[in-house]
Amino acid sequence: MPSGAQAAGRIYKIEKDGESLKLTLSRDNKIHKIEFAKAPEHSEFLLEGDLVAVVSATQIVLLAPQKAPLPKRIFNKDLLASWSEYLQGIKDFFTQEEFLELKTPSLVACPGTEPSLDVFSTVLQVGSRKEKLYLPTSPELHLKKALALGAEKIFEIAPCFRNGEITERHQPEFLMLEWYRAYDNLSTIKIDVEKLVVFLAKKLKVEAPKKVRSVSIAELFKHYCDFDLQPDTTKGALKSLATKLGVDVRSAESIDDYFFLIFMEKIESVLPANELIFVEKYPPYQAALARLTEDGWGDRFEVYWKGLELANAFHELNDPGIQRLRSNEDLEKKKDMGKEVVTLDEEFFQCLEAGMPPSGGIALGLERLFMALIGLSDITNVRVFSKS
Repeated sequence: MPSGAQAAGRIYKIEKDGESLKLTLSRDNKIHKIEFAKAPEHSEFLLEGDLVAVVSATQIVLLAPQKAPLPKRIFNKDLLASWSEYLQGIKDFFTQEEFLELKTPSLVACPGTEPSLDVFSTVLQVGSRKEKLYLPTSPELHLKKALALGAEKIFEIAPCFRNGEITERHQPEFLMLEWYRAYDNLSTIKIDVEKLVVFLAKKLKVEAPKKVRSVSIAELFKHYCDFDLQPDTTKGALKSLATKLGVDVRSAESIDDYFFLIFMEKIESVLPANELIFVEKYPPYQAALARLTEDGWGDRFEVYWKGLELANAFHELNDPGIQRLRSNEDLEKKKDMGKEVVTLDEEFFQCLEAGMPPSGGIALGLERLFMALIGLSDITNVRVFSKS
C-alpha cells in the first residue's frame, strides 16, 4: 500500500470528459468520488473493478487488477455488524443469568439419531486405527453428558451440520444455541426464551413480539383442523384427516410423516406472525428425547415467531432403558427411510446409567431467530459464504 495515499478502493465507475477524469471508488460499504482536472498518467488502462490508491492529484497506483468477476456474494457490513452484536448479546444474556458456556466436539461418535436428518461423516485415521466419526446435528448428547458430570446451568453456541438441507430456512451448516437447566423443567426454559428474545430485541433496537402465549398441539388441531388429536391417535386416523383436509400425503410413510404434513400445511403456516408462540404437549411418537406427561403427551414444546420455527425444548428423558429403546426405534426408522444408520454414543448411555438429573433443555436456531428479529426472509442473507 503506497504511503500517503489519500483514498483507496475498488473502482465502481469511471467517467472521462476531455482531459478530466472522475473515479467512483467503493470501500468499506462507502462511496468515494475522486475528480482529476487532468487524468493521471497511465489511467487510461484502468478498468471498473480494479483496486487502486489515489496518492495525489497526478498519481494513481494500481493495487490489484480485476482479472475475473467477483463471486456473486454480498458483504453487507451493517448486517454483519448486527449479527456480531447479536451473538455477543446472547453471550451477555447467559453470563448475566449465571450460565457457564461450554464447547463440545465437532467430531463425534454419534451425530444424533433423529430419523429425518441426513448426516456428514468422515474417518479418523491414526496409524492402523480407523474410526468413523460424524459432524454433529446438535451438541445435545455431549451437553447432557456434562449434566451427568455435575454441570447445572450450561449453554453452547455450536456449529451444527445437516446434509441435504438448502432452502430459504435451511443451510447444511448453521449455529445452534442450546442451554440446559439441571434440577429444573420446561416452565423455567419458557421464561428464559421470552427474556432472551426481549433482551435481544432491545439490544438490536427492533420490535419485540406483540404477545406471548402457550397452546397445546391438541388445541391447535381442534382449532385449525376440527380434529380431536389424542396421544393414541392412529396413522390411519391422520391419513383420513389429511384426505378430508386436502393435504397431499403421497410422500408419507410413517405416522410422523402424516402428522408433520398436516401440521405444516394447516397449522404452522397460519400461526399469528407477531406472536411468540409456545406449542406444547406433542404426541408420544413426536416425543424424541422428552419424557411423557402423566396423560401420555410428549413433555416438550416448539417456539414459533414471524412464521419461523425457532426452537425445540424438552423435559429431558433420563431413563437409560427408555432412551435406548427410542434411539433404536430411530435407527430402525432411518433404515426404513433409506438413510445412513449411525452408531449410538455408548458414553452417553453410560452417563444416563450413572444418573443424569431431571433437566429442562432447548435447542434454538440462531440464524432463524436473527431473521425473525431483523425481518429477513432468506437465511443466506445472514452468511457471506452460504451454500446455494
